[in-house]
This record gives sequence, structure tokens and C-alpha cells, in this order.
Amino acid sequence: MIDPVVERQYADTKQLLALWQQFYEFFEMARKGEGLTPDKEDQFLELKSQIAMVHDSFMDALTRDQNVGQNILDIVTRSVSLKHLNRLSVADQKKMELEWHESYLLLTDTVAELEEKRAQLATMSEAQYRAQKAAGVATQRITKILTSTYLKVAIVVIGVLFGTVGVQVLGIWDWDRLGDYPAFHTPYRVGKKIYRTFNPDSPWRNIAVSDGDRAPTGSTRWPAKPEIQPGSKEQIVGQIPVREVKDILSKATEYRLEQFRKGMEGVVEIHTFLLPSATDARQAVQKWEDFLKSPAAKNYAGKWVMIPNVNVVTLIKGENDGLVNHMRAQVYGGL
Repeated sequence: MIDPVVERQYADTKQLLALWQQFYEFFEMARKGEGLTPDKEDQFLELKSQIAMVHDSFMDALTRDQNVGQNILDIVTRSVSLKHLNRLSVADQKKMELEWHESYLLLTDTVAELEEKRAQLATMSEAQYRAQKAAGVATQRITKILTSTYLKVAIVVIGVLFGTVGVQVLGIWDWDRLGDYPAFHTPYRVGKKIYRTFNPDSPWRNIAVSDGDRAPTGSTRWPAKPEIQPGSKEQIVGQIPVREVKDILSKATEYRLEQFRKGMEGVVEIHTFLLPSATDARQAVQKWEDFLKSPAAKNYAGKWVMIPNVNVVTLIKGENDGLVNHMRAQVYGGL
């Protein structure tokens, strides 16, 4: 029995092995800097083209170490020219040589495996070969399913869904309690994101866990590092000129004031309110935005910005509207 696919793979892999040996000869020439003529550069370019032409067939024949096989083409791609190889550092040249040897060993092993496969096929009838191939395909498909990344992901997703949504729906445990512990804020936020695919208005537990939606305070997006300041919500709420907004923000169960100064550009205050519900937050921000459209808002437009984040409202306040707008776009841009 002669399998044309195996025959083609065998011929192409043998050819690639010979071409790969030639590639090393050119590599050595480039490393020594000897005979780097335009004619040699043309020959090297032609060699790279020939390697690329038979590489796919070799990859089809591989049953293991696909990353090493793919690296052959990566090495060829990185080898722009002989002069380029000559200019590489000694460390980079050594690294490439080690990669070449690794792929060379894989090539020789693959040629040997294909030779063995051809010998086995020579002793089989066409019917026997078809039966063996069908059994092999079935086994591969079952193995692929059982080892599939998708299956693993599905199992993880089911586990995560139960751990986040299931435990809350069934009343087994309150996932939100994780938000009380800073060490668990990351898994809490992951679980909250999943749970919100079922309940978008699921509230934040506290202000600290909602901070994950703004740029980290150590980030260069911040004009300066903010500092937490003493203050009460009543002080800032009393300055708000819209009765409906005042009433809603007064319901906040948690409040935080942060402040920073950016040189001569001025001071920016960040007032954060944790409200009972997402509806409260949306209504407060909507009422504020409606107010900003009126003539009475000329002293507030651009200098007082409110941002909703589920049940959290952030008020950014400053005399420098450029700084305030920077905060809105760069620090809270994801909201």
C-alpha cells in the first residue's frame, strides 16, 4: 500500500532537511563575515523561499513539538539577510544556533518516522490501511474532545458560575461578603462581573472594590497621586444646587473624599458615594446632566463632573476644567 500523502510528506521533509543543512552553512558564513557578496545574498534569499515552500508539508507530518517545527519558519523570517546575521550580537547568534540544532534534530527524527511509516504501509493492503486509519481518526477525535481546551474551559466556567451565581441564587453563601476583605477583591470583582451577566444592577459591596474600574492610583494616567481627606458627605451635598441630586446623594451609605494638587494648575477633589442601588446612581447622574444643560449651570459645566458605576457615583470637582476633563477621560475612561 502506498499513501500519496505520506509519500509527499516524506519527500518534502527530506528536502527540507537538506535545505536546513544548507541554511546552517550560510549561517556560518555570515557569522564569520566571509564571502558576503551580492551573489551569496541572492542564493540565501532563494534558499529561504525553498524552505518556506516545503515547510507546510513538514508541519502536517509532525505529531509532536509543533512549536519547534514552527520555529524553522520563524528563524528564516528573522534572518533578513547574511549581513543582518553578521551584525547580530554573539549572544543572539548563539541562541539562533541552538534553535537551529533543536529543529534539525526534529527534522531527522521526522524523516526516520516517515520512513518507518512507509515500511509499515508496504506490508498492508488498502483495506487494512483504511480500517486502521478510521480507527485512528476516531481515537484522535475522542482524545481531542477529552483534552480540549474548550472542555476544560467549560468545566471551569460551570464551576465559576456555581461559585458565583449558584451560591447566591440557592442561598448557600453571600458572594458579596468577599468584598469586605481586600485580599479577595480580585476574585470578588471577577465573580461580580459574571453575576452581572444575569443581574446587571448587582451593587458594589463598598467603594474600595469599585475602584478597580478606574486607573490605579500609581498609574501615570493620574496627574498626581490623590490623598484621602477628612470630610463628610453633608459638606459637599450642601454645595449641590439640584434638590433631587442632593436628596439621592444624601442616602449614601459610604462616602470618601480624595484630593490632589497638580502644581500651579490647581486642586481637584474626588467625592465618591456608595448608594443603595444602581437606580439611585443613574437618577442622580441624569438629574445632574439635565441641570448642566440649563443657563444656571454655567459655573459648574466642565468643573463638576458626575460618573455612575452601578450603585457608585463619583463627583470630580475642580476650578481647572482641563484637569477635571483629564480625570474623566484618563482615570475614569472605562466607565
